[in-house]
Amino acid sequence: MTAARINPAAVVIAGVTAFTFSLAWYSPLLFGSIWIDAKGAEATTMAPWKFFVAPLRELFTAWFLAWLIGRLGIADWKAAAGLGALLWAAFYVVQLAGAVIFDGMSPALGAVHAGDWLGKMLIMTIIVSAWRKRQAEAT
Repeated sequence: MTAARINPAAVVIAGVTAFTFSLAWYSPLLFGSIWIDAKGAEATTMAPWKFFVAPLRELFTAWFLAWLIGRLGIADWKAAAGLGALLWAAFYVVQLAGAVIFDGMSPALGAVHAGDWLGKMLIMTIIVSAWRKRQAEAT
């Protein structure tokens, strides 16, 4: 699948939606207190440039997911969400387990981070697959 077949609007919407999800996830309304307890005061005094760079992770991931979904010919959101969950477990959880086991990250913080990325992977795969399906039906 070529880059031209990836819908840039779907990628941007998926990435921005996933980043917005993270803002809510780490807010005091949900799991922000666990993050602040683990990181201390430094969690609330983050450099502003990080808020501009952070969404690039989601945009890159959304682009890759759109490419992979197209390459694999995934046609529905359920299969796409399954792919997202599989990639999350195979790569993100395995990497995060290393941080918990070897780097001293608290299991609670690891669970919060893992939940955040599971939510983002599901959001992004569903958005790009739904957009891809609508695009295919239009042609």
